[in-house]
Amino acid sequence: MIKKFIFLLSIAGPTFAGTCPDSLESIDGGWKTVFECQGDTLIRSKEIHLKSGNITRKQSYNSEGSITSVDSWNVEGVHTYSGKISYLEDNHFVEETFVTRGPSKGKLISRDEKIGSSEDNTLLKSWVISSSSYKQQAIKHFHNGEDKPYRIDVLSSVGEVLKYYIVKYNKKAPLANLVSEFQAFNPNGEMIGNYNESSEFEVVEHLRKLNLDSKETERRINIYNNTKREPVVIIDTGFDIMHPSLTHKLYNSPHDTPNDGIDNDGNGRIDDSWGWQRQDDAGLSLLIDNRNIRETHSLIHTPYPVSHGTHVASLALRGLESYGLVGFAGDVAISDHLEKANEYISEKNVKFVNMSFAIGYPGAPLSAPRDSFHFLEEMIRSNTETLFVVAAGNGRAALDLDIPGNDNYPASYNFKNMIKVGALNTASLNIADYESYAPASFSKFGNSKVQVFAPGQGVVSAQSGGGTIALNGTSMAAPFVLNTLLKAHELNKRLTTEELKLILMKTVYIPESGRLPCESGGFIQPDKIYEVVELIKENNLSVEEAIKSVMKR
Repeated sequence: MIKKFIFLLSIAGPTFAGTCPDSLESIDGGWKTVFECQGDTLIRSKEIHLKSGNITRKQSYNSEGSITSVDSWNVEGVHTYSGKISYLEDNHFVEETFVTRGPSKGKLISRDEKIGSSEDNTLLKSWVISSSSYKQQAIKHFHNGEDKPYRIDVLSSVGEVLKYYIVKYNKKAPLANLVSEFQAFNPNGEMIGNYNESSEFEVVEHLRKLNLDSKETERRINIYNNTKREPVVIIDTGFDIMHPSLTHKLYNSPHDTPNDGIDNDGNGRIDDSWGWQRQDDAGLSLLIDNRNIRETHSLIHTPYPVSHGTHVASLALRGLESYGLVGFAGDVAISDHLEKANEYISEKNVKFVNMSFAIGYPGAPLSAPRDSFHFLEEMIRSNTETLFVVAAGNGRAALDLDIPGNDNYPASYNFKNMIKVGALNTASLNIADYESYAPASFSKFGNSKVQVFAPGQGVVSAQSGGGTIALNGTSMAAPFVLNTLLKAHELNKRLTTEELKLILMKTVYIPESGRLPCESGGFIQPDKIYEVVELIKENNLSVEEAIKSVMKR
C-alpha cells in the first residue's frame, strides 16, 4: 500500500529520462516490472504481482521519459485508477483521472492544470466535475500559492465557457469560503453583473440608476412607494436587493419607515421594513444580525455563486405588483431567527410564506439544533391562516418521505396550512407536453407528505449581480406554486388561503399513465386555477361548484 501511495503522488515525474533501461525486467519485493522500448527509448512498463500473477500497474511514457498515462489494479485484478498527463510546455502539465469500471467507465473524474514538478507544483486551474453525471460544471483559476480561486468559469454541457466570475472573499470569515463581492463577465470579457453584499443602498436612488427609461423608472418607484402592498415572507439564504427584478418589489412597510434609524413598529429591530438577516457561526467568524438581507455566497456546496434566495424571490414575485418582499435571510436554522419570523408573520397577518429549504430531522448528523425544529413547527402550527409553500427536498436516495427514517423538515410536517411541492423534470408547462412530465430524478416525493408537483428543472430566474441563471431543485418548484397562488389571490382576494389550496389540489393534471407520487396525484395547472378563481368571482359560485365546472371542460 505504501508503494502505491508514493506512486500516485509522483505520476508526473520523469523516469529514466526516456532511455530504455539495461534490463527489461526487474523484481522488487513481491512485484515484477517489465519495460517495453522502441530502440533505446522507453515507451511502456507494467507491474505484475508475483503471487497472484495479476497486472497491478501500466504506464506509458513520452520521449522525455515523463509518464503520460497510468492505470492501476489491486492484487485481485480490480481496476482502481486510470489517469493521463498532458504536457503543455516545460514544467506545465494537465492531470486527468477517469472512471475505471461500470457503465460510466472512461468518464472524466478530475482535471487539474499545474506548473512545476511532480513533487513541487502549483495549481493553476481545477475543473469541477459532477460526481453523478460526470459533466463539467466549472473551471477554478488560482493565483500562485493561493488556495481559493480568484476566477470561476461557468461551463456548458459540452465544456464551453458561458460566463465567468471574478470573486472576492469575506475576509472576516476566512474559513467559510464565502464570496462577498463578484463581477460577472460574458466569454468576450464584457461585464454582465456586479454584486457587493455591503455597498450603499437606497431604493429610489438605485431605481433611478438602473438603465430604464423615465416612464419605467417612475412606474417602479410608484410600486415601491405603495405601502398598501401585501407582505410576502420568503425565508432563504439572502437576496440581491439591487437586482432589477427585486428592488421595486421590496416591502415598504406602513409600520416602519425605511432608513430613519428608528424602530417604528417596536419589534426590537431598526429599519427592518423588508426583512432581517441572521448568521451565527463563531467558529467561522460569521456573525450577522442586521437589516442587510443580501446574500453572502458560499462556495462550499456549489462551484460558483448560484444566488439561491434571489432566484427564489424573483420567481415567486414574477409579474406581480401588489406584493412586497420581506426576506428572512441567512442561516434558516437559527432558532431565534425562526422565532422572529413567526412573530412577524403573526403580527402582520402575513398570508403567504415560501420555504425553499430543509433543516434535516432532529438528532440527525448535520441537522439543525433541536430548538430550531420547535420554533419551525410552532411557526406553521400557530399561523393557521397563513399558507406555507414548502420545497419537498432534493437528494440521490431516501426520496420517499412516506418511508419512516426519510423525514426532511419542514416538508415532513403534516399541517393543513402547508403545500409541499415536488419538482417536475421541466422548466415550464406546455400543454402539448403534459404526458412527458414526470418527477425530476432528484425530487423527494410522498403520497401523504407531498401535495403537488411543479416545474423544477432548468428553471430560469434572477441571479445576484444581474441577469439570470438556470437552477434545478424543489426550491424552484415551490416559488412557481407560490407565484401562481399569489396571482390567484390577486384576482379574488375574498378567497381564503384554505380555499386557494383546495382549488390547487382539485385542478391538478393527473397523467394518463398514472398518478404522480403525491397527495393530489398530479402537477399544478395555473390556467385552471385562474379559471376557477374568476368563475367564483364573476358568477358567485361556491369553490366546489366552480372547480367542478372548470374541470368538466
